[in-house]
Amino acid sequence: MRCLVVGGTGFLGGAIADVLVANGHSVSILTRGNKSKRVDPKVVSIQADRRNAHAALAGLKFDWLFDSCAYSPADIDALLNAVGDNLKRYVFVSSISAYGSFEQPNLDEEAQVPTACQADFDRADSLNPEERSSAFSYAESYGPLKRACELAAEVRLKDRVTSLRVGLLVGAGDYTDRLTWWVRRIDTAHGSSQTVPAPAPQDRPIQMIDVRDVADFAVHCAAEKLGGVWNVTGQPTGFSTVLNEIAESGGASPNIQWISESAIKAAGIQPWSEIPLMAPNIGAFKHFLKVSTQKAEAAGLRCRPLAETLAPLVEWDRSRRDVSLKAGMTPEQEARLLKASESGRL
Repeated sequence: MRCLVVGGTGFLGGAIADVLVANGHSVSILTRGNKSKRVDPKVVSIQADRRNAHAALAGLKFDWLFDSCAYSPADIDALLNAVGDNLKRYVFVSSISAYGSFEQPNLDEEAQVPTACQADFDRADSLNPEERSSAFSYAESYGPLKRACELAAEVRLKDRVTSLRVGLLVGAGDYTDRLTWWVRRIDTAHGSSQTVPAPAPQDRPIQMIDVRDVADFAVHCAAEKLGGVWNVTGQPTGFSTVLNEIAESGGASPNIQWISESAIKAAGIQPWSEIPLMAPNIGAFKHFLKVSTQKAEAAGLRCRPLAETLAPLVEWDRSRRDVSLKAGMTPEQEARLLKASESGRL
């Protein structure tokens, strides 16, 4: 098949391009040229902004389109205007954030999903081109806009659209550093840094998926003509299991100290941003890492063992220790939390 991957130098887009090449497809990527990721020599690189790609894509025909970086309906319409509507399959990377609220566990694809309002569209329209390419720029509008993108694509292509509501992506090359922070912290847990604070309870669920498994399923959906909406993430795994496997992958021997949620809150340390993978324990996020993947699994989604994700992630992070991570606690925050917890003040 003739394939176009939008965002093909990105984390997920690059993984999709790799799977397509490995499967013998003709692959082109649309990129603004701002990423340094190595591109396979078999891949044709087309440099253009997705909203102004008419000239760059003129005369080119594609069977499958994989879109890993659309954040508003304007992104969808501009791209499809340039590519044309004669696609056999359009695979759109949406997000589980589209559900908006996670007060109930095991949300599936039949759950009601809010779409964007005018304020969300106004936020998207106000961003400059550089800001438009980052999910963080959309703040609370991110989820509703992803749903609006799903609907915009369906209007244009109907049952030729596959929307993948992807969960927490992990693996070597992850730009969010959420799992990577734990990998680095545990891998360097020795001497005065051997004690690592972690959020209790030990069975706190973490739901994530290797980027390569999402790429495999995206290509599988195109090949099998699987349309509609799909939750694409892994099975929930206990926090202690994840940390123990990280230690085993890197040969580390950390002293994990489990800290109560009340102690973390009292210390002023923020879940998710400062304690990566710890979802806030409030109504809207209570079951954020416990969505249902039954539909996708029945259709062929396969997730590799965690050890197969961690081994290359540990190796990759060891090669970049000079790079500051975007998430996680500072040593000062860790020390304050551990000291207060041990003294019984929290």
